[in-house]
Parts: sequence; C-alpha cells; structure tokens
Amino acid sequence: MAATYFAFAQEVKVKEGSESFSNGSHNSLSVDVFVDDLSKVQKEWKSQMKDFGYEKASDKGKDYDFDNVKFKTLSNNPMDVYTRFDEIKDQKSIRVHAAFDMGGDFVSSSKHSAEYEFMKKMMREFSLKTSKEYVEDQFKDANKVLVRFQDKQKDLEKDNKGLDNDIKNYKDKIKKAEDDIEKNKKDIEAKKKEIELQQKVVDGIKSKLESIK
Repeated sequence: MAATYFAFAQEVKVKEGSESFSNGSHNSLSVDVFVDDLSKVQKEWKSQMKDFGYEKASDKGKDYDFDNVKFKTLSNNPMDVYTRFDEIKDQKSIRVHAAFDMGGDFVSSSKHSAEYEFMKKMMREFSLKTSKEYVEDQFKDANKVLVRFQDKQKDLEKDNKGLDNDIKNYKDKIKKAEDDIEKNKKDIEAKKKEIELQQKVVDGIKSKLESIK
C-alpha cells in the first residue's frame, strides 16, 4: 500500500495580505491546511460555507466564489467570499486564501477588527479540523494495514509451529525406522545362524536316510 505521511507538528497560523482572485486583488486571509489532497480541502471548504448558508456558489477551477454568505453569529449582513486554493507540494499542504467582501470593502485587521478576528478564528479552526481529520483517516488506514500484517504474522507463526511439530514427528519416525532397521539386521543375522544350524540338521538326517539300504 502506497501512502503519504508527514509530521503534523506545524502551528496553524492565519496570515493577512493582498491576493489575486477571479475578480481582482483584494485584502485577504490565508491559512495552510496540512492535507496533500486539493479536492478534499475544496470539498471541506464548500461544506463549511454551506453550513453558514449562501445564495449562490461558482466553481472557477482553483477559485471558488460564494455570494451572500450568512455569518449570522457575526452580523445579519451577508458577505461575498472569494477563495483561491494553492498546492504547496514541498510541504504537502494546501494554502487557502479567502477574501471577504462586506459590500465593496474587504475585511481587514486595520478597519474591521471584529470581522477580522471572526474570520481569522474561523479559518484557523477550519485548518485544524480538516488537517486532523485527514491525519486521523491516514492513521485508521495505516492501523488497518498494521493489524492485517500482525494477523498474517500470527498465521505464519502458527504455520511455523505446525511445521516444527511435523519435523519433530518426522524425526521421531526416522529414529524409530533406523532403530527398526538395526533390529531387523540383527534378526536377519540371527535367522541366518538358525538356518545354518537347521541346514546341518537336515543334511545329517538326509545322510542318515541315504545310508539305510
């Protein structure tokens, strides 16, 4: 089984900056998700946006746009969310860039502290949840393989024990056969002597018989 593993020791950090999206460059937040499967991260992000609720979503390759996302715990005013996904292959991770349009003005730490902190927390929790679930799935799959290997080892050890017992039985049979051969040789020699003696008896009686005229 081929699998990709990585040390999940990185701290999840959300960074602010300007990024390019399908409709231009905007202030955004970025976070690395420690998963080397782009489609999985995209699927999880769509699912998260769906949990918040939105009116429309459009798929533009590595860009996903969501219209009128309802972050109700933050505000009753919906936002448009523009997302881009970059594969960071040397780190086996996916970098998620998200820009939150409040209606012509994009969420930033300098102008919208409450909204910024909300989005920062949301994106960090998204990365943690998605990364951990991915590693947990890898752990489950790897553990299944380990258990299968361990079961196979037990079967091999059982077979080996059976073969050892067979060898012991064969050795016992060989030893018994060797002892029987030695005994048989002695019995043959003893029988030869008995035959020689009996032959002499027969020859003597024959001579005696021939002497009677």
